Amino acid sequence: MALDQIWKQQLTLVTYGNEFLTQDLGFSQWLNHSIFNQHHLTFRDLLSQHLLAQHFQIWLEGLKKQGVHRLSLHSSHLLEDEKNPNANVELVPFAHVIISHGKQEKMAWMIGKELAEWYSADNDYEAPPAQQSPLRHETFWGYQLNSKLAKRINADLEAPNWDDIQTYTEQELFQNRWAQGFTEPTYSSLPYYGSIPALQADSNTHLALIPTNYSADYVHQTLYRLEALSDFIDSQIQHPYHAEGEILSPEQQLDLRHFSQKIDDLTAKFIVKVANHYKTAQLSSKATPDPFAGMTTDKHVSASSKAHKPQDPGKSSATNVLTLIIITVIICLIGYYFGL
Repeated sequence: MALDQIWKQQLTLVTYGNEFLTQDLGFSQWLNHSIFNQHHLTFRDLLSQHLLAQHFQIWLEGLKKQGVHRLSLHSSHLLEDEKNPNANVELVPFAHVIISHGKQEKMAWMIGKELAEWYSADNDYEAPPAQQSPLRHETFWGYQLNSKLAKRINADLEAPNWDDIQTYTEQELFQNRWAQGFTEPTYSSLPYYGSIPALQADSNTHLALIPTNYSADYVHQTLYRLEALSDFIDSQIQHPYHAEGEILSPEQQLDLRHFSQKIDDLTAKFIVKVANHYKTAQLSSKATPDPFAGMTTDKHVSASSKAHKPQDPGKSSATNVLTLIIITVIICLIGYYFGL
């Protein structure tokens, strides 16, 4: 299953939501975030199906009043063994789930839809085009996690090693044979907006998916690169031909689709780390060794220094005295020999 783009709204809710919960970030600074354009998000209780909030601002304000101090993002696989307590709601298996952390409890917020009792077809009902809304409607259903799942969520929040993540993604994705010919995006040095950056954008609405008051250049760059690589591979899947014009074999096309799925899987995992730890997302600086150290020029300089090293004055005086004594002895011997 391809990675649904709803992760961008989930990531933004978690990162900016945490700034609201912990740093009192005002909604005036991000309420009109462009990533929520054409999206209508509501929040309901899974057990009672009661409407809790008709907008994410109301949802976050309600969470804060209840003592929630943190939001986190996790893989929905963590909850795949959890039984849905409400058969009237179908929980959609998107890649991620939001968790709210209260003083005494944790709640999962999964995207799902109510099931109509009088509609039994497997596919969703589609109204006539003129009656369809242009907005994407999604409902987040909240329910309390049991103690076992709460411990699993805590374990999933372990701080990552960004150097290891960078090395692994390079080896597994960008150095893969199917990535040959991939062109690095020219705009990857910019904050990640969730789409190709607009040339002229309203700074009050066109915001990055994570607050830019933290230094996380590696995160922004990698999100752009992963998205560009995914588009590059999807293009190859749609046009499965070699550079010479020969079509890929069925085995090669299957391998290409597997690689596309691998990109989605690693991207989903990377998004989790970004949502929960973007404030520490920096790579270690690696010192470059001095290329001139230990060269023969240094040896010549050292030898020359030794050749012109000034002698110790004490040693020079002792040598002169000894020479004078020897000369005196020689003169005495000559005088004695000649009877002087």
